Amino acid sequence: MKKRLIILSILAIVIGLFPLNHSFASELSNKLKGRILLQVESKGEAWYVNPKDSNRYYMANGSEAYNIMRSLGVGITNKDLEKIKADKNIAKKQQGKIFLQVENHGEAYYIDINGNNYYLKDGEAAYQIMRQLGLGIKNSDLIKITLSDKDKLASSSLEFYQVVDVVDGDTIKVSINNETKTLRLIGLDTPETLDPRKPVQCFGREASQKAKELLLGKEVRLEVDSTQENIDKYGRLLRYVWLDDGTLYNEKMIKDGYAHEYTYEVAYKYQVQFKAAQKEAQDNKKGFWSSTTCNGDTTKEAQQLVSTTTPQVSLNQTSGKYYTSSYSTSKYYYPESCKGWEDLNTSYLKSFNSLEDLLKTYSSKVLSPSCN
Repeated sequence: MKKRLIILSILAIVIGLFPLNHSFASELSNKLKGRILLQVESKGEAWYVNPKDSNRYYMANGSEAYNIMRSLGVGITNKDLEKIKADKNIAKKQQGKIFLQVENHGEAYYIDINGNNYYLKDGEAAYQIMRQLGLGIKNSDLIKITLSDKDKLASSSLEFYQVVDVVDGDTIKVSINNETKTLRLIGLDTPETLDPRKPVQCFGREASQKAKELLLGKEVRLEVDSTQENIDKYGRLLRYVWLDDGTLYNEKMIKDGYAHEYTYEVAYKYQVQFKAAQKEAQDNKKGFWSSTTCNGDTTKEAQQLVSTTTPQVSLNQTSGKYYTSSYSTSKYYYPESCKGWEDLNTSYLKSFNSLEDLLKTYSSKVLSPSCN
C-alpha cells in the first residue's frame, strides 16, 4: 500500500509537468501517440497508446507490457537501429515506437519522446520502463482514447471481482454482477483434492491452501483469452486471474511449484512464459518439485509421502498427548515427551489424546526426525 501511494504521489507531480488540456480532447489520442499512461485515480493501471492506430492497449504487468510491446513492434535492420541510437534528431522522429531487430533475435527497443532508446530485455525490464516513463492520466481523459479491439474483447479484465470460494488451486468461484460464477483457470493444473474418482494427490492440500491464501475474499481482475473457448464443457468460465498488485495468479502458482503448466488442445496466450515458469520451479526444486515433497510426481497419493525410513510410533502407544501443526506445509507430529512441539506456532498448534486420533485427522503426518 505504501509503495502504491508513493507511485501515485510521483504521478501527481508528473501530471503537473505534463498537463492535459481538455480543450483538445478530440486530439488527445494523437497527442499521446506512443506514450505510456498510468491511471492516477485507480490502481496505477498502465496503457500504451499505439502510434499506428492511436488506440490504447492495457498492460496488466511487466509480462503483459513485454508481450504487447513485442506484438506492436516494427521490424528494423541493425543498420537503421544504430542510426537511431547515434542521432537524437533521427530518434525523435520515431518517438513512441517499438522496434524489433529482424536481423538478430527480435530484440525489442522503445524510443521515448526525447529520442532515448530503451532495451526491452524481458518482462521485468518492460515493467521498470513502464513505471519510469509513465505519464499520469485521469480516468475522464483516458476514456477519450479509443480502446483496442483486443481489450474490448477482454474488457472484463479491467474490472475487479470478489473471489467468494476456492474449490482448489485451479478452480474458483467469483461474484460477477451479483451472480456466483465458477472459473477454470487457463494454463495450469494443480494436484487433485476433490475428484471422487481419485485419491487426494501429492501436494494437493498445499496447492489448495495456497490458492485460498492468495485469492479467498480478495478482489481480482479477470482476463479472457481469444485463443480459448469462453466456457469449458463443464460450464465453467475460462479465465486468467490477476491479483491487485499486478501478479498473474496462474503463472505464480506454476512458478512457486504448486501447479503444472497445462495446455488443453490449443496453445494459449501465455503458454511460453508459463512453460518457462515451470522450468524455473523445477530447476529450483520448488513446491512439489522438491525431493522432500513429491519429486515432481503429483499423481501419487498424498499419504505416500510418508518416508519408509522414518520411524513410526505404534498406534498402541497412546499414552500422553500428541501434537502437530495445521499449517499447510507441516509434515510432522510430536509425542508430548518430544519437546519439538513446543516450537510450533501456537496459532496452528493442534493436540490429540492419542496418535490414532491425530492420524484420523492428519493421515499423512509422520513422526518428526527430531523425536528419534
